[in-house]
Amino acid sequence: MLIKNILLPIIKKAKELFELILVTILIFVILVIPDFFLFIGDLNQYAGIRLLLTDIVGGVIAYFGYRYLFKRSDVVFERPNSRKVGITIAIFIISWLFIIYGLPALFESNQLTGSNQQAIDKILNHLTSWWSLLLFNFNIVVIAPIMEEIYYRGIMFEEAKPLGRAMQILWPTLVFALVHSPSTLAQWATYLTAGGVLMIVRVVTKKLQYTIMFHSLHNLLVLLT
Repeated sequence: MLIKNILLPIIKKAKELFELILVTILIFVILVIPDFFLFIGDLNQYAGIRLLLTDIVGGVIAYFGYRYLFKRSDVVFERPNSRKVGITIAIFIISWLFIIYGLPALFESNQLTGSNQQAIDKILNHLTSWWSLLLFNFNIVVIAPIMEEIYYRGIMFEEAKPLGRAMQILWPTLVFALVHSPSTLAQWATYLTAGGVLMIVRVVTKKLQYTIMFHSLHNLLVLLT
């Protein structure tokens, strides 16, 4: 009776957590594949071709992630809902103002971006041709948001379901912040805020198309500013 009522549920949850960790590692490995074309070797050599390959590979990864997710749960697309679009835009404006003005005031620092953003800035400084810059911006604004939303707030969210609603929400948010390489408390606050707000949009709208829209708009504004 003791084994059935106490030990078996613990073993089951431990097994589910272990499986979620394995899925998380696999997702991390999959999502860094396109980066190999950018960060290995000198970016100045064949920059346009390497960026094109990055976009193509990223698109393929997003497609297969979508197909896998679609078989489990139809959570990616629906006919655009004006109410959900309005909610997404409202949340975006509030969160953007908080990240731009609230966090710097809270931490008395404007250094809110981690090494991930610094790597992006470094790449931008190395791009000289208009078409390589266009390909890189396309990756940042379109490909990367689609990939990350499908895998983090799509597949990872669904895989965490057996561990409860709290784990579904907290795990992808924490992993999302972690992979952006924050190194200070302020940077952790920035990425946890971004991941948390994206998760709010995911839970409220129940469709990834709105988190993709949010993520793309955020990355576009970061590039512009």
